[in-house]
Amino acid sequence: MNRTKIPAALLSLIRAMLVFLALSSLHAQTEKIPLDGEWQFGLDPVGAGETQEWFKPGFVNSHWDKVRVPHCFSVDPRYHYYTGNAWYFKTFTVEPPAKDTRVFIHFDAVFYHATVWLNGKLLGEHEGGYTPFEFDATDLLSAKADRKNALVVRVNNVWSTHTIPGAKTRVSYQNLNYGQLFPWINYGGITRPVSLLVRPEFHIGKVKVETTPDLKAGTAALRVRAFVKNQSVDTTWTTNEIGLRLYRDGKRLPVDARVSGTPVGPQGAGVFQIEAVLPRESVELWGFDNPVMYDAEVIAGKDVMRIPFGIRSIEVRGTKLLLNGEALSLGGCNRPLDYPGYGSMDPETVLEQDMRLIKSGSMELSRISHYPVSTGMLDWADRHGLLIIGEAGNWQMTPEQMSDPVMREKFQAQMREMVERDWNHPSVIAWSLGNEYQSQTDAGQAWTRDMYAFVKSMDASRLVTFASNIVARPDIKKPEDEASQYVDFISANIYGDHFKRLQRIHALYPEKPVYVSEFGLRADKVKNEQERMNYLRRAMADFRKCDFLIGASVWTFNDYQSSFPGTNANGYRPFGLVEPDRTPRAMYYAWQKEFAPAVVTVKKTDSGAFEASVTARADFPGYTLHNYKLKAGGSVFEISRLHPGESRIFTITPGADSAKLTVELEKPGGFTILKTEYPAR
Repeated sequence: MNRTKIPAALLSLIRAMLVFLALSSLHAQTEKIPLDGEWQFGLDPVGAGETQEWFKPGFVNSHWDKVRVPHCFSVDPRYHYYTGNAWYFKTFTVEPPAKDTRVFIHFDAVFYHATVWLNGKLLGEHEGGYTPFEFDATDLLSAKADRKNALVVRVNNVWSTHTIPGAKTRVSYQNLNYGQLFPWINYGGITRPVSLLVRPEFHIGKVKVETTPDLKAGTAALRVRAFVKNQSVDTTWTTNEIGLRLYRDGKRLPVDARVSGTPVGPQGAGVFQIEAVLPRESVELWGFDNPVMYDAEVIAGKDVMRIPFGIRSIEVRGTKLLLNGEALSLGGCNRPLDYPGYGSMDPETVLEQDMRLIKSGSMELSRISHYPVSTGMLDWADRHGLLIIGEAGNWQMTPEQMSDPVMREKFQAQMREMVERDWNHPSVIAWSLGNEYQSQTDAGQAWTRDMYAFVKSMDASRLVTFASNIVARPDIKKPEDEASQYVDFISANIYGDHFKRLQRIHALYPEKPVYVSEFGLRADKVKNEQERMNYLRRAMADFRKCDFLIGASVWTFNDYQSSFPGTNANGYRPFGLVEPDRTPRAMYYAWQKEFAPAVVTVKKTDSGAFEASVTARADFPGYTLHNYKLKAGGSVFEISRLHPGESRIFTITPGADSAKLTVELEKPGGFTILKTEYPAR
């Protein structure tokens, strides 16, 4: 009998397919049951709620106020800017969990301190206002016939010298009024969605997807780590129960994956690793002008978790920031989470409006907030192409606070929750260890060194920085005098004397890129908008002299409310390019022009036609343009590639009846970043 030998690679693929066929009949995605919507609510200004047992089932009745979660009581007209204890009550019905399943109550975020009871029993507590947490509620679910459950959450948004963010332990005598406040509102409440998660006893807690593209070969190495938990009492799980599926645009991609890991026994936890190399034909790189997304479906026994991700590389080489091997420098912005009537809730309508203005303004590399942003914002950034530096809540902490083991532990908890929530977003390229802390002190130096190592231990695939307002000071004489020596690139908050301060930073750290994490001018500190625009143009002229600059982020995109000293009588700090309701100021359009990666000039020819020249900036911001469009006179001109310093000229013939010629430069995704009108006659 003639036998055909099956190649080893094909045999491996067949085995993998058989495993998937077996798993596909077993797994079912974790069930998510929303608990948003109507809750009951009450204030507890004297802190009597726990003593009076407000958490007991049946305590709350129809006389309590009704609110809709997500909810921010700070902007609710009934409780305007209240600080203290507030209680939320929700009754829900859920079917008894099936055998071998567990039920978790998951909060996307509660500001600031949350205490949670279920059916009169303490479920758990959490500190930190912007990151997710959850509790296993299986054993406390109601066994009554009606299956009604009473969920109670006490929220406290009080700050102190022991909260993050919070007050300072020490300030100069002249600035005592600054020490007790931080410069944004402590928007309290259940500000993000709440849900029940029904999982198998052996389930995936979290997944980390890492990609390493080979820029020459066009392939990409894929490493997926599945962090699993086994809450069964008699079953051990091995690599045989672990699988991976990959999708792009909804289509399944072939993948030959290798699974490794130690078996996880009853009541245990562990990590399984899945590795594969994606062939050239399956790889398309993610970038801010080409935000291609994939989906990884990770299977662990009966559980499955679907993770969107992108394939891209980010690195620092000398004074350059490289995305997929290409050097770039970009404009950006800071976006305080603040909108009239919503506070820090970040609903989809506000988010979509803001992000489109930001993207159309070419603000694409941003240390965008002093605290973890909403997952909705990062999802948008992934799909449409923004580069984000994620920052946890160390805002101007003092040396005493940075040396305090309890404060370090709190910060690490918040940082870990942010990193583990966001580490699969290709839009997130770096982590920030804080803003404007005293980085010249021994405590600040130790903080930076230690927290850098802590973050890298969780995620070595991204860069690490912090925003310094000290690095350019004259008393910083040598690199060792300030903590920027420890990070991958310098981030500096600079208000005025931009060129002088940037040159000083570069002299200290000539081998590191520099990013301006804040610069700007308040609208109420000048006579008119023209003064602000002149300030912008002077700053941009300074930036364009610095070839080591990788980005500059305006403070701020939007006006925001604050109790900080120096705030306007109307409660706003008007740094914004847009007003509180997002009406663009003249500054927005000036910024849009200055942050655009190209210059468009139009001149009329002797024949009556027009010539439009598109020149990619060779200074700042600067990068290679891919698949841009010039729209003018009813015509669309494709710009497939334009390197920094290169130009393309297009001939435009306006319609005979046109009184004006409108010329637009459009980014991939349909974002108009420049728009100019010229007389057509």
